[in-house]
Amino acid sequence: MAPSETSVRDQESPLLELAEEMRALVRYGLPVRADRAGPHLLALPAVRARAVDPADRASLARALELALREELDRLNHELAPAARLLLGTDPATAGARLTVRRQAAAQASGYEVHHFRKRIEPKIWDLLTGQLGRAGDASVLVAPVLHPARRPLVLPADVFAWEAVEHQQALAALWGAVYLLRAELLAVAALVSMDADRLALDAAAERALWRHALVLHAAASYRAAYGQVLLHTAADYGQVLLHTAADPGPAPGPDEIAASAGWTPELTPAQELLLAELADPEAGLPGFATALTAARGGRELAKSWRAALTGRTPEGTGPDQEEEGS
Repeated sequence: MAPSETSVRDQESPLLELAEEMRALVRYGLPVRADRAGPHLLALPAVRARAVDPADRASLARALELALREELDRLNHELAPAARLLLGTDPATAGARLTVRRQAAAQASGYEVHHFRKRIEPKIWDLLTGQLGRAGDASVLVAPVLHPARRPLVLPADVFAWEAVEHQQALAALWGAVYLLRAELLAVAALVSMDADRLALDAAAERALWRHALVLHAAASYRAAYGQVLLHTAADYGQVLLHTAADPGPAPGPDEIAASAGWTPELTPAQELLLAELADPEAGLPGFATALTAARGGRELAKSWRAALTGRTPEGTGPDQEEEGS
């Protein structure tokens, strides 16, 4: 065998093994059990970086499920709905047997079930392993760790202590805004799954847009003060725990933290700038809604955001994803 052919086979072997392990994972669906997770999937950087204990197989299995759910959530591909149905992250197939999940996925993608099993499922395995492989360590962002305080915070009269605290304030404000947005995104998803009425969905989507604007505002404030990359410092004053990197690789930036709350509808740079400018943490939701309505393009922005986030048309005619139940 020629050396070039050997090299190609050596490169393809891990990919084939990952695809086979993903195939086995698809067979059982989520949640991921430790005894059903293949060693190559568990060894992926995106999985090991999420594991509480990388030496523990059960911890790695939980990390694999977390990474897989995240990648399915952000997957931007025509087979994304079928992939979610096949793995069982879609409520319509959660906990279902493979035959049920496969039939729903085949129907959603417009294929006959036998053709789907033979031709389309392998594409989904490759798609998911590719997503997990590209995620890597860079996709993992860890919020500053907090501990219960047993005494009041007392800082020394030192300019370096004050500067460190200012940085921690900016970082905490950014992470706090991200978690509050996450809560609203979860609330919208829950209402969609309950087939809530239009008024409830629109109100939840409006709260999520406000929280998203506050995240953009916090990220812009951090960039203006400290730049595009998170600062790393070893200083620690009292109970103020400063950010430290979990790995020696490139530091993430405020934009990466801002994007970690979950999927949000795509906005243009001009729209993001508008939201960041209108977001006033002191004004509250009513003030933000009034300012957005008065701003040029604000009504259209809010309308398209509601439709994309809830899956309902602006007229509220119903969810876009009802066809899988037919």
